[in-house]
Amino acid sequence: MKSIIEIKKQARALSKEKGIQLKQALELLAKENGFSTWKDYKNSLDTFWYSKSSSFLNHWFTLHREALDYQKEHGGYLLTYKGQYFIASAEYIEHLGIDSKAEVWQRINFDVSNSNALEKIYEFLGPSLTSRR
Repeated sequence: MKSIIEIKKQARALSKEKGIQLKQALELLAKENGFSTWKDYKNSLDTFWYSKSSSFLNHWFTLHREALDYQKEHGGYLLTYKGQYFIASAEYIEHLGIDSKAEVWQRINFDVSNSNALEKIYEFLGPSLTSRR
């Protein structure tokens, strides 16, 4: 399965090739893959942080604002899954095989839903990303 990052790269290339806006290219790719909107397509791809079940207790939210408020009060890592948000512990991040103390987390404010945060995480993970799929 392709990652959101790979689809965004494909959309950038399509945007340049066809002379259309990036958001139009994303919508076009969504339709080509059987989805009515980019959001629906993106949510179907958003399984990176929760690809396997675990015994960890994560706190789930449908609204980003609620997740942020919880995170501010209790700490943790704000992650996404199919259009929802959850707060996970450092132990959960380590369970995924990712360094929970890496500087990249501070750069993205421990929130992968921020603009370009996923790109920074994927860049940090580099070659280890392909071994996780």
